[in-house]
Amino acid sequence: MKRVLLVSTVYVDPANRGKLRALAARGLEVTVAVPQRWREPALGLWLESSWERTQGVEVFPVPVRAAGDPTKARFKRRAINALVRDKRPDIVQIEEEPEGQLASRVVRAARGHRVPFVVFSAANVPAGGVFARWRRQRVLRRATGVLAASDEAAALVRADAGDRPLRVLPQLGAAVPTVPEHLPHDGLVIGYMGRLVARRGLDTLLEALAANRGDRWQLVVVGDGPDRERLEALATDWRLAARVRWTGSLPPARIAALWPELDVLVLPSRPEAGWREPTAHVLIEAMAHEVAVVGSDTGAIPETIADAGLVVPAGDPGALAGALTKLADPATRRPLAQAGRARVMQQYSDDAIAERTIAFWREILGET
Repeated sequence: MKRVLLVSTVYVDPANRGKLRALAARGLEVTVAVPQRWREPALGLWLESSWERTQGVEVFPVPVRAAGDPTKARFKRRAINALVRDKRPDIVQIEEEPEGQLASRVVRAARGHRVPFVVFSAANVPAGGVFARWRRQRVLRRATGVLAASDEAAALVRADAGDRPLRVLPQLGAAVPTVPEHLPHDGLVIGYMGRLVARRGLDTLLEALAANRGDRWQLVVVGDGPDRERLEALATDWRLAARVRWTGSLPPARIAALWPELDVLVLPSRPEAGWREPTAHVLIEAMAHEVAVVGSDTGAIPETIADAGLVVPAGDPGALAGALTKLADPATRRPLAQAGRARVMQQYSDDAIAERTIAFWREILGET
């Protein structure tokens, strides 16, 4: 195995290409196909891609119809077919949900050129609609292998993919700093990063902090969304406004500069009909920077944290308030933060994800 082709909208953002560089560093010729133009969901910005070859990774932009809409978007057939034909990869990895048009177009190209392919799925709730379920099963059962982002996602894959080789592996890793930086400050600095929508549970965190009003803490909220006005009003009603900093959405470079300021990152998501937290990448980033983490017991959050942080019941502000009180004590917080960093280095760093991905490819290609 020498040449690999990965396909995903995620890699439009250069900040998400750490795994690709780690694959290239292991002697592989890595090509990544990304949409020529795509709307980035967190920042709400349109991103443009151009051809480049950097650190062993060739970025190849492909025109996409209905760009920015994951439910309708699809690669132009001739362009993706030509890419597979010309690059002649030993394996193709499709990091889009198998029921979507984006994945289907790449599957047709790979099958047309008799190239083995792996499909990635983060979905941990059943696909909606009979046709979507049929298309998902059809793609998964033709795959050479399947990667699932979490144990819940793997259970769904197993139901749809039959006996296809399966491995649980997050899509993205994290860069682990050699020596994490921590800036001196007073009190506990708590971070939240994510979309400001109801299911992300920021209101639960605000209610927990209202219960801890007598403690010394600050909250930094990174992100934006339709729930922002309601959440700011809650902070005002609970007399928290002076202790909450709303940054709005930030580009990756500015987020990286925030990690040294934080003591704790909280991911308080709660499940709702048709949705559970599918990934917990922000927790991986926090742990890599030796920031202690707290998450709710839903979706991929508990298995990401394991014993390297605290897990509380979703939607329970009292339990979350108690967890934050515990973490205000450096003697409790520091060992958990160090355990989180060690867990990322072993399981979730860019290098670890690359090594585990290559091992899976070799296994399904019979190269082990």
